[in-house]
Amino acid sequence: MNYKDMEQLILKPWIDTNGIMKLAECGKNTAIKIRTEIEQNIIDMGLKVPVARVKKVPTRLVLEYLGLDENYIIQMASYS
Repeated sequence: MNYKDMEQLILKPWIDTNGIMKLAECGKNTAIKIRTEIEQNIIDMGLKVPVARVKKVPTRLVLEYLGLDENYIIQMASYS
């Protein structure tokens, strides 16, 4: 995945399992595991996860989980 594609994903406030799969370059089961762990962290903080047919989590938390730097991705995407 190139930086332009990553930038398009991370600029959205919420990300679903398919977006996690692309961002983390992993399979569906791993992406679901990542999403579930993030959902559990949100619940542990005393917050609620929005109820929806397509489950989504905040993109910011996915970036933190994966150790990705949003500013670096945006900067590299501008050079492409």
